[in-house]
Amino acid sequence: MRINITVFLLILFSNSSSIAPFHNPVNLIQTLTAVTTNEYDVVIVGSEPEGIMAAVAAAREGQKTLLVDKKTIVGGLYTLGKLNMIDINWAPAKAEAKAKESINKGLFLEFFEKINNRTSFDVKQAQLVFEEMLHNEENITVQLGAQSIEPLMVNKHVEALHYKNENGVVKKVVGKQYIDATPNADFAQLAGANFTIGQEDFRNKQKMMAVTLVFELSGIHWERVQDYLNNDEDAYTGADDFSAWGYGKEMEQYVPTQKNVRIRALNIGKQNNGHVLINAFQILGVNGLSAAELQEAKKIAVSELPRVINFLRGNLIGFENVKSVGIADEFYVRETRHLDAEYMLTVDDVLETRDFNDRIAFGSYPVDIQATMMDEGDIIVGKPIQYAIPFRSIVPKGFDNLLVASRSAGYKSLAHGSARTVPVGMTVGQAAGIAAAYANQERVDFQKLVDNEGLPHIRNIQAKLNRNGANLYPMPQYENPIVNHWAYEGVKFLRGHGLIEAGYDNEYEMDKTLSREKFIKYIQQIAQFSRLTAPIDFPFPEDDQPIKKEEFIRFFHANAVPLDSLSSSTLERLQNQATITRAIACMAIKEFFDYFTHNSLSSSSSTKAISRERELTLAIDASYSSAVAF
Repeated sequence: MRINITVFLLILFSNSSSIAPFHNPVNLIQTLTAVTTNEYDVVIVGSEPEGIMAAVAAAREGQKTLLVDKKTIVGGLYTLGKLNMIDINWAPAKAEAKAKESINKGLFLEFFEKINNRTSFDVKQAQLVFEEMLHNEENITVQLGAQSIEPLMVNKHVEALHYKNENGVVKKVVGKQYIDATPNADFAQLAGANFTIGQEDFRNKQKMMAVTLVFELSGIHWERVQDYLNNDEDAYTGADDFSAWGYGKEMEQYVPTQKNVRIRALNIGKQNNGHVLINAFQILGVNGLSAAELQEAKKIAVSELPRVINFLRGNLIGFENVKSVGIADEFYVRETRHLDAEYMLTVDDVLETRDFNDRIAFGSYPVDIQATMMDEGDIIVGKPIQYAIPFRSIVPKGFDNLLVASRSAGYKSLAHGSARTVPVGMTVGQAAGIAAAYANQERVDFQKLVDNEGLPHIRNIQAKLNRNGANLYPMPQYENPIVNHWAYEGVKFLRGHGLIEAGYDNEYEMDKTLSREKFIKYIQQIAQFSRLTAPIDFPFPEDDQPIKKEEFIRFFHANAVPLDSLSSSTLERLQNQATITRAIACMAIKEFFDYFTHNSLSSSSSTKAISRERELTLAIDASYSSAVAF
């Protein structure tokens, strides 16, 4: 591996020793062999775990590969962000399996084995593993510390890229295929690819999930932590030899002094020296694309952190003697851009266990949507059994030699809640590297791989991935009872707006009642997203009481929507059930908005609607007709 380091910055924790890059135990600026050519078969921008996997995969296919990044240490979120607890996507349980196993194989599994199969890894060890994986491939050149990395475009084809070295000299790199593995897909954005920002695809607002600053502690009593979390009678807490998760109830008692700060349940990962890294400190309302907002968020975190640590000492078992060691150099940014890809992965794909002919990776992590503002809560939309990620989701629409292999790939916001995890990204990165190599070897471009005619090429790419341990075979069919529920179309409608969640148990509780407050919230948020101009009237109070059948009927009347706009299955249940269940509400809300979408409410149609509603109201329940004022 050739390495050109333009500058090594000293990466410090406030009281910790620096991380020595590339096996060097002392802090010094290294000058290694300069890049001797400006032509490469595959160019990867970004040294995150996803980019490293892409580079290794391409190099092992015999491709002359460049990995270029502005950062000075490889590993990104796992090293600079110190997110050391792995979000493992577990494979569906098999009767013959002796233990749970990851659904992500290939190069991710190679990395996982090199960190000793730990659920939480030592950050310095992980950095050494990444460096070793790159160093062992003679076809890889690594250029760190590069600045102003920009593409040179001809239409939607990347001709070359430029960057500046430490002396401000512009370097030109000509590649055949390009992979953007930066967290925010910065290179693809500069190349002209389109994106949605934050959650605008289902909320009409560019809000992003909370960012987290990981902090490091010494002095934890691990055995006491294990004993407490494994015996607290909470199914969602626990600990092993390297990881612990819990203390949510305790942290609910913490009251921050800084605005937009929230401390959630702790994810705790051990280091080899006995220190722990804590993923729990959230700052909400931060634009992860804004350096200024991230800098301000860091100031807030640094100011609040001493109080947090004092609280941990006084209130958490096993934390009585902890001391602050420092903070990560980068935020854990969960969400920024979402690529407009040839196919956008949806939350229905994720939760309906959907497979694709052009599968390049699998996922199974819960759909975890962290709050964007203080008045919101986190939601677990559901827990998928398994789903596939298609090759089309990493191809920017219309581009022929550029792929995006990061959390900013072609995942809609809700699907991204599951697909954003690093193990999935590492598997996608490997697939991107193999696909780029294949495109060069077979002289095809990515646009020829995204339609049915390209399927034979996809099969060849999948075969290469499987020979390298990716295990990308067609998924079995899984039972998923909710998809056969009579109100499932209504569930999908509300779920697609992020309004209902099934949690880790995939339980929508369809037979329970719905409160007036939630009914109003659902209607208002969907109306806002749909940009409805007509005012919506609610002829009942906004409280936590279940919505009554007569109130439900009155709501339709008040908004001039005829009851016969409801489907026969919804009307039948409305007639036969004494209460408004969540199932009825889900379908009725969907059909309410379907009516607005497909009908213009003129005065004549309103009169007809009210007349027909009177008839249906009498048919549904005569006892209610006198209570409903027409």
